[in-house]
Amino acid sequence: MSHFSRIKTSVSSLTILKKTLEDLGYQCLDNQTSVKDLYGNSQDVDLVIKNGCNNMLGFAWDGYEYNLVADLQFWNLSISVERFIDKITQQYALNFVLKESDHQGFDPVEQKIMQDGSIKLILQRWY
Repeated sequence: MSHFSRIKTSVSSLTILKKTLEDLGYQCLDNQTSVKDLYGNSQDVDLVIKNGCNNMLGFAWDGYEYNLVADLQFWNLSISVERFIDKITQQYALNFVLKESDHQGFDPVEQKIMQDGSIKLILQRWY
C-alpha cells in the first residue's frame, strides 16, 4: 500500500526550485516523471530528486505551487522533513530575490549567513 504524502510549499517556479535543490547539493532528474515507494507504487511528479538508489522524493504542481511528494514512512535523508522544507524555502527565497533583483538591474554585493541562520543580502544598482 502506498503512503505518499503531499506537503505544501510556497514554491511556484520550477526553474528556481531546480537551482535551489542543486545549490543544496541534491541531484534533480528531468527525464523522470514519477517517484516510487518501497512497494513499487508510483506517483506522478514534475521533478524527481535523486535519493540514493531509490527515487522517493519529488515535486508536483498543484495548479498554484509545487508540493513535495514523498513516502514519509521511509524518509531516509539525514535531516527531518520539516528541516528539509525549511532549507528549501530559505534557499528558494534567496534565489528568487537574486533573480528578480537582477531583472531590476541590481547586483549582489554581499551575502552572509548570520548566526541565527538567516541570510543577509546586500544589493546595489548604479544609475
